[in-house]
Amino acid sequence: MTEKITPKREKLLANLRVQRYTPGKDRAPYFDNFKVEVETGMTVLEALRYIKDTQDGSLTFRAFCRSAICGSCTVVVNGNPVLACSTQLMPILKDFGKASVTITPLQRLPILRDLVVDIDPVIEKLAKMHPYLMENRDRIPETLEQESLMSQKELSEFNYITDCILCSACFSACSTVKVDDNYAGPLTIAKAYRYSVDARDSFRGMRIQAAMDQGLWSCVQCRKCINVCPKDTRPADSIRHMRRIAIDDGIHDTPGSRRAKAYTDDVEKIGQVNKPMLPVIVHGTKGWAAIEAAEAALAKHGLEPTRQVCTLPGQEGAAKIYAKVREIEKKEKA
Repeated sequence: MTEKITPKREKLLANLRVQRYTPGKDRAPYFDNFKVEVETGMTVLEALRYIKDTQDGSLTFRAFCRSAICGSCTVVVNGNPVLACSTQLMPILKDFGKASVTITPLQRLPILRDLVVDIDPVIEKLAKMHPYLMENRDRIPETLEQESLMSQKELSEFNYITDCILCSACFSACSTVKVDDNYAGPLTIAKAYRYSVDARDSFRGMRIQAAMDQGLWSCVQCRKCINVCPKDTRPADSIRHMRRIAIDDGIHDTPGSRRAKAYTDDVEKIGQVNKPMLPVIVHGTKGWAAIEAAEAALAKHGLEPTRQVCTLPGQEGAAKIYAKVREIEKKEKA
């Protein structure tokens, strides 16, 4: 007879440190502390509901589906954006080794009250990407009785991105969004890529230009968006793919595309990036100011600046790899 397995149930009295703020009433955000008996399986959302029901009815947060589908309950727990409805508290308490958890609203977005933020800035940026299909008449059937079919290969180009629920966790974590208000953010460019590679769409060129206008080449590939995405849609990968199709479509005369070409050409020729001269390659004569500033900084600290880059060992192997890649690309295009 098979022995019945009884899962271990644990309880822990924890302190939930929740950020509070009401614009127009409070001078600045502050924290309230709430004692909650956390049980195995209790989610962040359940804890917040418990606090609202039993300790402070004025606590404000968003939540709708409770099924990790709508993305509305996203908050920041101990510095990481998470879905409150699907994130359990007990593992967090154990990982940090403390009986305390800090919950704050999403970063980079205006606070409406407590844990509720205004997501309009994200939606406005997304709208500029035209996140919908502009029909390709060669692929759309003439009658409603027919289906617009696509192959598995065509679907695989963007299928993983369709799981995005617009929770804005990646937007909150993005390093570039933090320093550049004009940057569209990971999820918006990822959505632009999703529709640009859809075989049923005919708006690719305009959508690529919209992405470039909103910072396609500003992403630093820090991968934070990948780490925090609750649906594993890998926005940083979509941004890289969007850059690739921009170059493939002939958009070469931009700082970003020139930088990408410089990286590949330098590694093929000398085994590393020619960083001393990169500003000039990317920005033209304007780049000399950056080079001279860097050299002056080195000289100030007693270091001798140089514009020479030595060829690294293994460059011959790198050249062979590049030749093989180009051979494969040529066959795929044929």
